Amino acid sequence: MLWGAAVVSDVGTWVQLIVVGSLVAAGTGSAVQTGLVALATFMPQGIASPVGGLLADRYDRRKVFAIALMVQALVTVALAVVLGMGVRTPAVLTLLILLGSAAGATGAPSYAAMQPDLVPPEELMAMVSLGVYSWNSGRIIGPLLGSVLVLAVGPAWTIAFNALSFVVMAGAVSLVRRPFLPHGADADLTATVRGRLISGWRTMRATPGCWHGVVLLVMFNLTIVPFMGLIPIYVSLEFGGGTGLTGAVASAQGVGAILGGVTITVLAARHRRSYLLARLVFVLSLALWNYALAPNTAWLIAGSALLGACSASIFITSSAIIQRDAPSASRGRVMSIMQAAMGISYGIGLLFIGFIGDATSLRVAFAVGATLLVVSFGLLTLRSRHWRAAIDGTEVLASDRVNVGALSVACGD
Repeated sequence: MLWGAAVVSDVGTWVQLIVVGSLVAAGTGSAVQTGLVALATFMPQGIASPVGGLLADRYDRRKVFAIALMVQALVTVALAVVLGMGVRTPAVLTLLILLGSAAGATGAPSYAAMQPDLVPPEELMAMVSLGVYSWNSGRIIGPLLGSVLVLAVGPAWTIAFNALSFVVMAGAVSLVRRPFLPHGADADLTATVRGRLISGWRTMRATPGCWHGVVLLVMFNLTIVPFMGLIPIYVSLEFGGGTGLTGAVASAQGVGAILGGVTITVLAARHRRSYLLARLVFVLSLALWNYALAPNTAWLIAGSALLGACSASIFITSSAIIQRDAPSASRGRVMSIMQAAMGISYGIGLLFIGFIGDATSLRVAFAVGATLLVVSFGLLTLRSRHWRAAIDGTEVLASDRVNVGALSVACGD
């Protein structure tokens, strides 16, 4: 039930992202301005996610998530009204998207912390894959549906559909008649907000799988993920396309992501996580190079699908490692740190790649990102001698056990 409602919500989110992004791209012709729309969708994770992590580790995670969804619905209604009034100013649209995304980022740690309680441990990676299928089903359907709705009813009513999707998701969450209270967190409730945040950080930092998983996702978001938010302007500047081609490229990425999710879930049953991640990094770099060199729209769409498959694979693998190793009592905070790190690094990466694109071209900017991913991964493997063991879940050094145990006692976890 939760997954089905998530599909509806994710479709609405992609409808909004593509429609507003295309409006800004057409009105400004700037990679940075267009990127800010995508940035406003994901950047609030850096600020709101830690707050959401505190709430997830103190209150019923189901209720926290449902309330956040309803706040998102209200803000999205305001965005629809503004568009209906004819407002197209990028700053106004970006601000409203920012507020709605902040509400979503506050609820996201609760949703992530609920997930390991829904399935047995051996099904965790498959469950993370389902989340990717949901998000990318939205990526496939949303742009196409958004293109049709904009032509049929205009951008304001199209965004209103997204507001309705949040209500649907909140309704599904409220129908789950069981509590999702954090286990073993009672001793930590007397700590200050700052103390509980530090506790979550220390737990994540002292857990090798969580730490390496977060570092990998930060590298990924700094170098590769910005291409997603820049699809509208890349299509416009390099291929002369509009909302239709933008939707096709985004949908192709979604198809690739679903196929990549299925493939990586099957491969994970046969190979070690470190083996898969090391190869994914190089394939992902080559995929972005291929996307940057696309000579025509057919190549562009195929390249987007390949990027989607590789990106989904590395996200699923890294996220499953973090959820696998995060302690139950502080899982909300650990997941919020992951989401905050992803949001901040994505924002920095989006601005960095966008500035290079405005100064030179987006083809050059994407090539720079592809190269930096391989370089940063190489530095990680040189810096961390035990990275393979941490990712595979086999790093059980006595010193690590002592450190994590001491931190758990000191922090009340």
